[in-house]
Amino acid sequence: METQLFIESFLAEHHVGAYLSLDYENANPLLKSFTAGLMLTRKVAFLFKPKGSTIIAQTLDYPFLRADPRLSSFKIVSYPDWKGYLSLLSSSLSDVSTVLMDVSEAGLLPRVSLADYGSVDFVKGLGKEIVSSANLLNALIATIDERGEASQKRAAEKLLSIKDEAFMKIAESLGNGKECDEYAIQSFIGKRFAEEGLVYDDLPIVAVNANASNPHYQPTKERHSPIVEGDLILIDMWAKEKKPGSVYGDITWMAYAGKEVPDKMKVPFAVLVDAIDGALAFLETELPRREVKGYEVDRLVRERIGKSGFLPYFTHRTGHSIKDDASPHGPGVNMDDYESHDTRAIIDGNSFSLEPGIYLPEFGMRSETDVLIRNRKPIVVAGRQREIVTLLK
Repeated sequence: METQLFIESFLAEHHVGAYLSLDYENANPLLKSFTAGLMLTRKVAFLFKPKGSTIIAQTLDYPFLRADPRLSSFKIVSYPDWKGYLSLLSSSLSDVSTVLMDVSEAGLLPRVSLADYGSVDFVKGLGKEIVSSANLLNALIATIDERGEASQKRAAEKLLSIKDEAFMKIAESLGNGKECDEYAIQSFIGKRFAEEGLVYDDLPIVAVNANASNPHYQPTKERHSPIVEGDLILIDMWAKEKKPGSVYGDITWMAYAGKEVPDKMKVPFAVLVDAIDGALAFLETELPRREVKGYEVDRLVRERIGKSGFLPYFTHRTGHSIKDDASPHGPGVNMDDYESHDTRAIIDGNSFSLEPGIYLPEFGMRSETDVLIRNRKPIVVAGRQREIVTLLK
């Protein structure tokens, strides 16, 4: 009921006639909140309108929907065959001119683009304007409440502490002349996650030198590199608390296995720091006075990195949505004008990473923190690294 009311209010606020979301065998993530546990074997359409919503279901599925108390606020109608389905859909949309559907520009947002071509084409053929549901879904399923915010901050604090422990372990090994490698440090972090009650989808990235030039490099027991004096070390870790509804923390920090960081490493890292500074300043200034879209943040970061000449070595988006998903990559707005052109608005409750990187042939580096939007202001919830950590004194 709460989700239904949210959607209906959103439509009214934005002066949109309807939102049409389609499902088959409980495959639509949003509609699972209404139909989870029901045996639905035919196509079903949820048609939300500002003043009341309808479910269009096949005759065989109708009894299951009709009997479910979660759906008591919907008008539920049934169709016997495909002609009846199209007729009901057509008549139900007769009083609207604009319809939100689960589509995105050029299909570039996979978490949004769930509507099939034929359904979109049919609705368009009725003379309706099709508008992406991206901003509705961002507001509905990609915002964090106060409990989520608190869990994200606790996760980030633990990550930052474990990161310090990992760097200290490397420093102690090197200082005592003991062998150390990427896989050993990855395993150490995974053990500490378990001890701190943190869960994750994958073990962290621990990468040295050129290995860190692969943004998704993963050491394994069979394939990993030693960590020796003079190495540049990247640690990217993400985890959340076990309790349902907990939100990921996601950080990347850099360290140098030596006493003084070489200029060839200092310079590009300073560019990354400046890029994140610029992104935060941009959000601080612009969010209170206008709608800011995800691609704008990525574009600004690329402009700043471009001035240094390192832009060809920044080969992924600036940041990804963060929520209480199975992975740290959430369903909301990404800071992206590279992998996609993300036109979703950044709104209160959105959380996302800022993680520009520079991946040179000799070594790669990335700096990553997490941001939460509250009262149209960015809040850094996962710390900031301003200089590469030196591990040998």
